Amino acid sequence: MHRNDDSTLGGAWLRGLGWALVLGTGLLAATQALAGSDERRGTAGASELQIPVGARGTALGGAVVSDITGVEAMYWNPAGLAGIAETEALFTHTQYFADMRINYAGVATRAGSFGTVGIAAKILSVGDVIVTTEQAPDGTGEILHPRFSVLGLSWGRAFTDRVNFGATVNYVHEEVANNVANGVAFDFGVQYGTNWHGFRFGVAVKNIGTTMEFSGPGLDLAVHDPASDPNANPRVLDYSVARSEMPSFVVLSTSAVVARSPQYRLVALATFQNNNFSGDQVRGGVEWWYRDLVALRGSYFGTFNGTTDATGDETFKFKSGDDLYSGAALGAGISTRLGEVSKIGVDMSWRPVRSQFDDVVDIGVRLGF
Repeated sequence: MHRNDDSTLGGAWLRGLGWALVLGTGLLAATQALAGSDERRGTAGASELQIPVGARGTALGGAVVSDITGVEAMYWNPAGLAGIAETEALFTHTQYFADMRINYAGVATRAGSFGTVGIAAKILSVGDVIVTTEQAPDGTGEILHPRFSVLGLSWGRAFTDRVNFGATVNYVHEEVANNVANGVAFDFGVQYGTNWHGFRFGVAVKNIGTTMEFSGPGLDLAVHDPASDPNANPRVLDYSVARSEMPSFVVLSTSAVVARSPQYRLVALATFQNNNFSGDQVRGGVEWWYRDLVALRGSYFGTFNGTTDATGDETFKFKSGDDLYSGAALGAGISTRLGEVSKIGVDMSWRPVRSQFDDVVDIGVRLGF
């Protein structure tokens, strides 16, 4: 007896759903011991890991974990690398607040049945920092050049025709005033797609890794022992710095095509983000495509800030955005082909901030070949 097509499709659907449940449950279970509260705000290290890259993802408020594809997926959800057909490169520049800048470059390529592999580098430049002291409030003449960088290696693969899985390992390097801190963080993600209105699910667990601790000659201080001979050589005190954990969080995401025609399609996206060192967040976005050539995007997100009273009871208040962003974001993109196989895309996003600093602007260029 031969199975009909409906039975075969139904079996594939169930197998794909099974993979999604198994992988998603495993990723969620791995984060239970890391669940934190808003009271841990500001205690994590490697904050550059939390700075998003990719103008599409930022314009959609980060609600892209379920449907992100291409090199941009290396940040949001490495499972999306499975959607790359050949080779893709991405270059982005972010004009961050307080005159800081972020440059990102990544490339990923298909490696046959092994899946897709990619490498990326993110550099955060904070500019020149003038050293001041109590004796020299206008500056000692010394200028610091802090450097923060993240180097990533990613892999993504389609387990079935509906389920993608991916992982990223990031090497974090920080250097401030002759002091250095290094660490390693891992990201894991899964995507599950359906044929029903393009409905998709996504789970991503980010920044699970080592602790970080600064060390170096900048922590040494030469002092005279008041109980010793005044002519004696100074003693060197070696200060130690407390270790900090990686800013881990988990994301649950979904998306669907809510309207479609031969000329356009409208996609709605939603995400819940459980943060280990700050309040949880809800994110939503919409993306309108015209003939796969021009895209308009908009999003909004808010944060649940928790407070604990004298009795130990914790209450939550919902706040638009977070401490930096107002919550809204807008963006646009264009995509076109170069010749028979190559393609190019340009995306940008705008995110207003709360303080007196300039708003954050992201610009990215995608190349496919």
